[in-house]
Amino acid sequence: MKVKFKIILVFCLLTIFFGVQLKCAESSVPFFPTKETVDITNHLDMRYLAVQCKDKNNDLGVHQLNVGQTFSFTFFPKVFFPSTLYFCHFVWLEGDHYFDIYVQDRDGYCQKNSCSWDIIANGPCRTISGHRECYNWNPPAEGKRLFMQQSNNTLHV
Repeated sequence: MKVKFKIILVFCLLTIFFGVQLKCAESSVPFFPTKETVDITNHLDMRYLAVQCKDKNNDLGVHQLNVGQTFSFTFFPKVFFPSTLYFCHFVWLEGDHYFDIYVQDRDGYCQKNSCSWDIIANGPCRTISGHRECYNWNPPAEGKRLFMQQSNNTLHV
């Protein structure tokens, strides 16, 4: 009798566990963490774009994007204390801006674990469920600036 009770108890617990997993997957916050991808696409008008993204511990380096090119990176967001933050520095001939490209409280798990951003002169934009959302750049910050030489659009740090 005790063995049968234990089997039923284990079956019930497994059913509850998988039910919670499925329900969480429906609400786009999985029980087990999955990789998140951030895509950044240069949509500036005829301009190269320099992008440097970082989080607290990692510098993803400087990437130069031609018009229409995309830079992507993946990571595992924090599960228990959702505080993952990635910020990027964007430089082109007429612009020098920062933006928090991934804020876990704001972005959570984006559509199908992918956050796609289009970079335009006025600020970054993304499309969510057919609706385009554009954001303002972060307030100006002091620090090391990436310089772009006008003669051939090359980057100098």
